[in-house]
Amino acid sequence: MSYWSRTYEGVPEQLSAVRQYTRDVLGDGPGVDDVVLVVSELAANAIRHTLSGEPDGVFVLHVADFTDYWQVRVDDQGSPKTPGVADPDDSEIAGWGLAVVGELAEKWDVAGDEYARAIWAVVLKPKPTKARA
Repeated sequence: MSYWSRTYEGVPEQLSAVRQYTRDVLGDGPGVDDVVLVVSELAANAIRHTLSGEPDGVFVLHVADFTDYWQVRVDDQGSPKTPGVADPDDSEIAGWGLAVVGELAEKWDVAGDEYARAIWAVVLKPKPTKARA
């Protein structure tokens, strides 16, 4: 198992750095694009929906690489609202974040409260395909 962690300012301009960091530590192998998208959605939610997005706010990204899966977690500074999957209209641009996470992750969950929260997700690594002889 390999593990990495980094703290970011809670501003939207950090999202590209979050994606690049995740790609830098995991490389460009199969399935990494899914992990990068999950991390991006979790970080965006921390910025948009928690105190991490307030002035001087921060969030922490954790990335773990296991044999068969990756686990990612974003720790934020909490919010009175409990995160959940929204039901946006098809014409809406925003509101799809946790629905996307739910589609890409094997499982995900939330721990914490209005003072601090962690949202984590497990993304399975693709099974290698056997070459035909």
